[in-house]
Amino acid sequence: MRIRLACTVALALAWLAASPAPGAAAPKAGGTLVYATGTDALTLDPQFVTDVPTARAVMHIHETLVYQDDEGKIVPGLAESWSVSADKLTWTFKLRKGVRFHDGTPFNAQAVKHSLDRLLNAATGSPRRSTAQAIQESRVVDEHTVALTTAKPFAPFLAQLTAYNLAILSPTAADKLGKDYASKPVGTGPFLLESWKPGDKLVLAKNASYWGQKPWLDRVEFRVVPEDGTRVLQLLAGEVDIIASVPPIMLKRLAGAADVRVLRAAGYRTIYIGLNNKVKPFDDLRVRRAVAHAVNPQAIVQGVLGGVGAVGGGLESPAIGGALRGLAPYRHDPAASKKLLAEAGFAGGLKTKLYLPTGRYLMDRQVGEAVQAQLKEVGITAEIVAPDWGALTAALNKLTEIPMFLMGKGSPTGDLDLTLTLVTQTGGRMNHFNYSNAEVDRLIALQRQATDGAERQQILRRIQEKLYEEVPAVVIFYEEQLYGARSSVQGVEVHPNESVSFARAWKQ
Repeated sequence: MRIRLACTVALALAWLAASPAPGAAAPKAGGTLVYATGTDALTLDPQFVTDVPTARAVMHIHETLVYQDDEGKIVPGLAESWSVSADKLTWTFKLRKGVRFHDGTPFNAQAVKHSLDRLLNAATGSPRRSTAQAIQESRVVDEHTVALTTAKPFAPFLAQLTAYNLAILSPTAADKLGKDYASKPVGTGPFLLESWKPGDKLVLAKNASYWGQKPWLDRVEFRVVPEDGTRVLQLLAGEVDIIASVPPIMLKRLAGAADVRVLRAAGYRTIYIGLNNKVKPFDDLRVRRAVAHAVNPQAIVQGVLGGVGAVGGGLESPAIGGALRGLAPYRHDPAASKKLLAEAGFAGGLKTKLYLPTGRYLMDRQVGEAVQAQLKEVGITAEIVAPDWGALTAALNKLTEIPMFLMGKGSPTGDLDLTLTLVTQTGGRMNHFNYSNAEVDRLIALQRQATDGAERQQILRRIQEKLYEEVPAVVIFYEEQLYGARSSVQGVEVHPNESVSFARAWKQ
């Protein structure tokens, strides 16, 4: 299955000739593709995935019932077809026959129910349990038919089912392995796990029994290379086949290399400075707005990123359907920033810490250092702390340790509901802002039941306007995806939700 996600802007989704043009070389079977990424997977259990680099590996091993094609249409995955009851509460899915998990367990309605029940079980401890909470009951109708019932009409239901957290696991493996499933995953996908040395590399092998079109490649190696420059040098030397997060400063060099191709594609991710609303001094709206006026996103995009990326004020990328377009960044105004700080009792400035990832986002360290310098100009001294990705996410999840942080917010489903619930709803598992607003919570719940598209858009607009006013985060830019690959690599697919598919990739 070719997993894709649609975008509302023109994108190169089928990259490097996923389907060869007339007269082009036919796909060649065999070989290993080496993919260099900035951060390692944190788990291989879909129900515990909270970041995109992890999802990229996990979703070569697992699959969902449905997915979205290039035009944003929900299309069959492990489910061949579906229907919804007149009251919009029960969704019935007809499942593919003859599909087996990597361990030989048959894929059927009981397997779907088992996966969803596991995700919803509080004892499982999934940080993404909320992604399935609309499901009140999973019922096996027959071996190849499953019915999912919601308590109320749920507008984004099908989009939600495309999320990687709702991928289907082998019930045999899940019961046998328990927490060890995280390192020994068993799905139905085109690749299966061969080996994993955390922090170094993860190797996936071709699933020779895959139900769909089988991969051309024998193996895909995910190699962890945190430093941007090192990834580029390895690509130029032919040590790796494809790399993520090409630093903009290296674009000209790669464009001039004879054996390398470059892709620039818009995405769903927003890069922002998060402010913990329950940690002083950012519990004061005046201080949060002072930060917003101190930061100059345009200068960062032009000076640090070389014009790669777009600026805007809304927390949601304008590439996502339903995102509020036209919100400008807060005016860069150091004088206004200083005035607000003085009103909040910080006329002499303040000291804080700014936490950064390294290698996760486009030039994340350099962007953070630019923000640090801009804050310094208004009297905010921010000490940079840069733990590894796993330590950073663990600290963020504690919600009390980190006052200010550079992070990114994407959209696995291309629907605003999932990220609004996780990131901005009171108690959301990725609400590292500690943001809480009863009106926003009410509106988030309301938009889920709004089956009329125009009505739902109005509610989503009000939510986004409220977030803009209360500044739980200062938007720096909307990330542009930059990949580089050897010219011998064909058939790789890059999507606006930042997933990368090697299912149809091959090497000349």
